[in-house]
Amino acid sequence: MDRSSPLAKTYRGIALLVIVLVPLSYFGFRTSYWQHFPRFPGVGWEVHFHLLTIAAWLAMLVSQAWLAVKGRIAQHKRIGRFAYLLVPLIIIGFGLVTNYGQLRHKEPALLGASFFDGGAFLVFYALAIAYRRNTAYHSRYMMLTAVPFINPTLGRAIAPEVSTTVELALIIALLVAARIRRTTWQPYAVALLTLMALTLVIVYISMIEPGIIEGLWEAIWG
Repeated sequence: MDRSSPLAKTYRGIALLVIVLVPLSYFGFRTSYWQHFPRFPGVGWEVHFHLLTIAAWLAMLVSQAWLAVKGRIAQHKRIGRFAYLLVPLIIIGFGLVTNYGQLRHKEPALLGASFFDGGAFLVFYALAIAYRRNTAYHSRYMMLTAVPFINPTLGRAIAPEVSTTVELALIIALLVAARIRRTTWQPYAVALLTLMALTLVIVYISMIEPGIIEGLWEAIWG
């Protein structure tokens, strides 16, 4: 693959985004997780399971990007099949860690955050699979699956309002850059609309109709 091609730049963008997420994950979860290393007293296995599935996904993204840039497409596809097993495990991990957190502390607001992050991840992954024969779309949607992990890391390190703004700003920047360079921009537009729609849903159930999320909490954990 030509290293100066738009696809090569997309794959390098995947690696860069994951590299940025690593220190963010440390600062975001330092108090609740990393400072308890290596024994992790009081941290449930659900948290470890959730962390391992996300780490495996990010590692898969980087390895696939590297293989694609090197032109090793057959190996890229073989590793990609691992996602069919990994994505269900990620969904299970989301459910387990949400249940674990709500049993420890009643925090309905975190339900909204889980819906926002998990929903965005699933939409981007589903679109990546739907467009798996369209390399330009597929690669961009796969890169976008890393974006929802900015919120739980940066949101804990600073504030959720900051992290969601960063996610939106990142996608807008990618969209504008793609339009300027006249490369594939449609996945970024879809991603922007997806995050905006999810944000409106969260605002609605958190501020306008908080009874919805309170009722959901009572139905499951009350």
